Amino acid sequence: MINNRDLATRSLSDKDTGLIYDMISMCFDGFFANATLSERVDNTIDKHGFKKLSYLFRRLADRLLSFVGNVLEDSKMMTQEAGHISREYLTALGAATGQSLLSLVMVINERSLKRIEVLLRQLGDKVFANVIADYLVYLRRGLDTVKQWRSNAKVI
Repeated sequence: MINNRDLATRSLSDKDTGLIYDMISMCFDGFFANATLSERVDNTIDKHGFKKLSYLFRRLADRLLSFVGNVLEDSKMMTQEAGHISREYLTALGAATGQSLLSLVMVINERSLKRIEVLLRQLGDKVFANVIADYLVYLRRGLDTVKQWRSNAKVI
């Protein structure tokens, strides 16, 4: 089994680093949007569900950051796709209200997770990708759980 120290000392290619920066950006966008939404909603199920999702996005972002270290300046390595996810979250939080806002953020969460999964498959370092895949499983399970809670409570 590979421990954290072995992974932390691995060097990543520029392509992998750029992909990781995109994943970090999407994770922090998901964290921010879900945390903001958890503070806005009155429904306890939604409040707890979006707080859980924000925690899972943050956990994945923290794990990814532990591999790239500090990013002190703009590396110009990120792609436009990470920006699209960010704009979708910000547009949803700014424009939508009520149940449409909650449903829209859930859809964007799903898109963000799928995009992170696509980026993960593009990584050249498969050992690193396998470690990150575990965190994606937790995020997928969390997203499915929140969907189920909302469905059972008939708030969808």
